[in-house]
Amino acid sequence: MHSWLVILVVMVSQRRVVVVGAGPRGLSTVERLTARAAQTRARVHIDLVDPFPPGAGHVWRTDQSLLFLMNTPSLFPTVIAPDGALDVDPLAEVRNMSFDRWRRGVVDGDITPENPLTEAERAALTALTAQDFPPRAIYGRYLEWIFAALNRHLPANVTLTVHRAEAVDAWVQDEARHRYAVELAGGQSIPADAVVLALGHLDAHLRPGQKELVDGAAEHDLTYWPPTVPADAWWSEVPAQETVLVRGMGLNFCDALAQLTEGRGGTFEPDENNPERLIYRPSGREPHIVAGSRRGTPYRAKPQLEGYYAHTLQTRFFTLEAVQELLDASTEQLSFERDLWPLIRKDADWNYYRVLARTSPDAFTQPAGDFLRRLDAILLDDDDARWSQRVEALVSASVVPGRQLQQARLARPFEDINFDSHDEYAAAVVHYLDRDVHGSLRGEDDPVKMAIASLNAARTVLKCVLAEAGVSDSSWVNELRRDFEPFVEGLASGPPVLRIQQLAALTRAGVVRFLGPEPRFVVDRNEGCFVAASPWVSDTPVRARWLIEAMSPTNDVHRNISPLLSNMHERGLVRGKLMETRDGASPVTSTGLDVSASALRKGTALGGLTLGTGAFAYRVVGQKDAVEPGIFVLGLQLSSVQWGVSIAAEAESPAHLGARTLADADQVAQAILAQ
Repeated sequence: MHSWLVILVVMVSQRRVVVVGAGPRGLSTVERLTARAAQTRARVHIDLVDPFPPGAGHVWRTDQSLLFLMNTPSLFPTVIAPDGALDVDPLAEVRNMSFDRWRRGVVDGDITPENPLTEAERAALTALTAQDFPPRAIYGRYLEWIFAALNRHLPANVTLTVHRAEAVDAWVQDEARHRYAVELAGGQSIPADAVVLALGHLDAHLRPGQKELVDGAAEHDLTYWPPTVPADAWWSEVPAQETVLVRGMGLNFCDALAQLTEGRGGTFEPDENNPERLIYRPSGREPHIVAGSRRGTPYRAKPQLEGYYAHTLQTRFFTLEAVQELLDASTEQLSFERDLWPLIRKDADWNYYRVLARTSPDAFTQPAGDFLRRLDAILLDDDDARWSQRVEALVSASVVPGRQLQQARLARPFEDINFDSHDEYAAAVVHYLDRDVHGSLRGEDDPVKMAIASLNAARTVLKCVLAEAGVSDSSWVNELRRDFEPFVEGLASGPPVLRIQQLAALTRAGVVRFLGPEPRFVVDRNEGCFVAASPWVSDTPVRARWLIEAMSPTNDVHRNISPLLSNMHERGLVRGKLMETRDGASPVTSTGLDVSASALRKGTALGGLTLGTGAFAYRVVGQKDAVEPGIFVLGLQLSSVQWGVSIAAEAESPAHLGARTLADADQVAQAILAQ
């Protein structure tokens, strides 16, 4: 073949990309491929694979109940980066289209939803403000619209095919025109030059204790619901007026309560005697819900703020600049507990006592200003390894007992406290819930909520630090994932304050009771029922014929039951990442895939690493440490190298901070088109 003909063939060749997963991460990949192809004029065909509708995908699908709420306000989420955040701006038709802008456009009549809204959807959308928490189905409507807008305005050099099916296998094709093939359920095979795994939430094998509950339920004709996405559960099957055990008191717990109370005709009314409280009017069709979790209480409510972050928050210690100084001065990997956690704690301490001094000067035994000056001096003394003890001594001598910040108690308020009965524990929980509501409604005037707001702001910086610099394997497993993650999630990942007001009302109405901290759930084979009890509540164990796991399937590639990942693992294309946590000890399996950042990553040695330089194109690593050049990973399966992978992209945020998920998709698109 003549050289000029070879050049011509290369010029007109079309790259084929299979994107597996049509939720937000897959949608971002399509958007980034489209925007970059429009700029470079590269010819691209995209095959988007998912059994659920494109855009909304599984979790955000539009046919779910409007009672299921997001845990971020309208102003936060987006799948479209703001202008200038990435090297290539989005197409004009979706430019700057965050969820909140789309919401306002629909309400004002400037934007027409892809499919007609129901009366209930339009009412919900109209009632939303930037600070309100949208129904997940409404966010799904936004994702649906973004996909449709992209699909309608594809550049002439980009084509797109949607496959409403599950991807079940992928492999390398020897001596074929396209390096990869992806098999769909039903047998169809799709060729690809690149494959993007944007899989999202996957079903997972049960833990041994859960398997025992399944076996016991089958043996005694009981009903056990394993972890699942709330929209997938058949809530109408839960019997009225029957005791139902619920394990887990996080966000899925709020969804379960909504379906089993409001969803059955119960109503919440304002309490005329207390504007911070609600009163629940039962329909009579509710079950008797008895809930338990390790901490014994639900996630704390989000504070009511004007923006996502508190405007008056002062972040002085845990900053990218401070971590950069640590990196420049270090010859070894960072440790979360040694290097990062002290800076995070300092910010939380400072914001708590600064707000306490402003709002409650009577909480101090000395002038509040003098206390803050002494606290400031201790926190700024970088050479003092005993700063924490000095702060503790200052607080003990200067702050009224009961007004001191006890960070461990923030997430586990009843740890090591005994209760004589379930009613006594319920009364204590209601009092705790009322105080949490009061703090959320005070917003930036509440010291506890501002300490938590400080932890929330730290999460954004921490995501960048962990993605670009990382910590040692031991620190990742033992300090970050085991200790810090459950602590901060229970504080900063909570529901809107409305949900905690409703839970308090349901408890007062007798619809909900609580087991207590660290409950144990077993099957009593003599009595043929589930039994649950907490070691901290001295009362008769609760017996029931129903047990619901109020949690989603765990995000762990070693336990998922995805046929695609299972087959790719068998072929040696992917593997879970192993982490060396101790000298000579067996490595610990990470929850995420083993991946390698592309050559686009700037700097590998600590001394040459500059934080905030951007995102990476993560390629899978398979057998014999082989990096597969055309298979990329986005989202939840990156939990081996990123933290907080389930958090949505933040509107108006820089690429290296809140918009990192979009920046990762952008790097993947760039790498694919450069092949």
